[in-house]
Amino acid sequence: MAFNSELLPVELDGVSYLVDTTQYARTTVPALREQRDNSKEPGENTLDTTGAWVRSQTDWSLGAGQEHFDLDDSDRRRFKSSSGVNPWTKGELSLLPITEEKLNQTGTNLKVHRIGTYLYMAYGSVLAWVSDATTASFTISGSNSINFSTSTPSRSGDITDFHSDGTYVYVAFGNSDKIARCAINSTTVDTWPTSGTQKADIIEVSAGRLIGATASDANIFELNANGQKFSGSLDYTPQLAQTQWQSITGGPSGIYAAANTDDTGTVYHIDVDSSDGTLLTPVISGQMPHGESINEILAYGEILVIATSAGFRTALIDTQSGAVTIGPVIDEGGEAFSLEADNKFIWWGTGSGQLYRADLTKFTSTLVPAFASDLVSTGGTGNVNSVARVSGKTYFAATGDGVYGESGTGVKVATGTLTIGEVSWSTVVPKLLRSVQVRQDRAQYTFGPVDYRQSGADYRHDTFSYRGNPVAAFLGGIQFGATNDNNVTDTLTLSQGVSSNFTFTAESSVSYKFVITMTRDTDDTTIGPIIADWQTTCVATPKRVDEIIVPLVLREQVLTSRNSGAPTRYDSGTVFNSLRTRMESGVTVTYIEGTRSENVTIERLAMQPEQLSDDGSWWEGTLLVRLLTVPS
Repeated sequence: MAFNSELLPVELDGVSYLVDTTQYARTTVPALREQRDNSKEPGENTLDTTGAWVRSQTDWSLGAGQEHFDLDDSDRRRFKSSSGVNPWTKGELSLLPITEEKLNQTGTNLKVHRIGTYLYMAYGSVLAWVSDATTASFTISGSNSINFSTSTPSRSGDITDFHSDGTYVYVAFGNSDKIARCAINSTTVDTWPTSGTQKADIIEVSAGRLIGATASDANIFELNANGQKFSGSLDYTPQLAQTQWQSITGGPSGIYAAANTDDTGTVYHIDVDSSDGTLLTPVISGQMPHGESINEILAYGEILVIATSAGFRTALIDTQSGAVTIGPVIDEGGEAFSLEADNKFIWWGTGSGQLYRADLTKFTSTLVPAFASDLVSTGGTGNVNSVARVSGKTYFAATGDGVYGESGTGVKVATGTLTIGEVSWSTVVPKLLRSVQVRQDRAQYTFGPVDYRQSGADYRHDTFSYRGNPVAAFLGGIQFGATNDNNVTDTLTLSQGVSSNFTFTAESSVSYKFVITMTRDTDDTTIGPIIADWQTTCVATPKRVDEIIVPLVLREQVLTSRNSGAPTRYDSGTVFNSLRTRMESGVTVTYIEGTRSENVTIERLAMQPEQLSDDGSWWEGTLLVRLLTVPS
């Protein structure tokens, strides 16, 4: 018959029973267990998990590229992506400077180089330089430029490349004309080469040698002091005429050159003959995957950095053999066109006027350095085909746009964002996000009145300074945005050191994506907030499990209708064996009490015998059944 709680109050696995209500119990199982922290230093895992769960970050110096903030293999010093922010000072997150269009030039051959203390630029047939690149815009005149098409001696065609040995600037014009030379900071073109008409598309000073390469015949060669090919030294043309030399750089044990054949890049090592010091025939030291071409290479210590059609790579140089081990590609930003090194950093230029920066002292995996986006042109369209660092500031040429550089007066970008990535508190249990707090760097604290008075008396002392209380205000603005799994976003405008509550009042989520937005000061554009840390809290909202202790009355006869109606008979041994079989198999069974129906598993059986049945087959008494509800 169908279950009727008025006859017998519970049903388990299709059988109705009378229960001993004095032993019945239903308890919600705690969702959180006691947590211990086995790490070397106390951290977030030492906090009591019966309250809010915490996630925080105090360092961003391992850069971008991390999708998940807190998985087992995540690093809390990384983030997903950024724009307009500087993460490279340990324990600080600040705004980058703005970029200024220093020189408006739409030519495709636009290049920049640091030569001495000057920023040199080439466009068309003009070679120009400035001694103070921090000015908002460059003034180019006859006193700081050479127009090779009108100079004496003159050159025809556009400049394809230029480089310096610290005394002279060497200029290449491709197939249009022979190479040229002029002294640094001089408007006079030397009568050089002293003989010959050697042409070059690429000109490079590497390891104290002047190296050139031509596109028309795929020839790479060493030049002597007279501007002629060095007899008996490097003069090499690959068998495949389609090979195109792209870049040359000096390494720790010789010279490296990059060439493309069939849109695939190859790195060559050029060794030195120990007997006479001449350069030997190039030998292949590394190769890109098929279809990935090279735009530029740059040796920096024992690291070779490579700008390719797929992105940015680093390679480890074997100083004994000259071979290179090429690492994975960083493809954020797409194709990499140019490279520059300064101190511990490497910059590379991509499309849309965007620069990226990598720290070669910090690697997130094998041959993958910490990196993040950097400056971007105000035009935001051209490919960044060259980068230069002068006096600690960054300048770059964007094809079709012009020459850009960071603000010389320290003006910050109006807005910067940092996307932290997906935060799940290392579990797929749903959570309800509660609050966030952001603190600024202590160096940005401001303080109240400095004089100390009590009862009208002045206790000032020449050797003591009374700073007063810190004023809780950001130097600029900070917003903290969170997006849940349902793509609902809540963005809070924060005050320094003050916790703010999210409005996810009834919408739990397995994970959240966090975005920090920083804005500069409205009065002083050279000031922006410097973030020291952020901290969020959430409350776990897992599906709850009930523990039910059901005392089933197992007797040969049990009265129905709340122990006053017609009797129902039980074979206590058969009931026990059936429930034990269910328990051992772990199957889910249906449990009904009153009008409440639930799926449960049987976790434990405990018989409280009163007597043997009349036939002596099994005990009669009370069977305590421990049930655990199965979350829907």
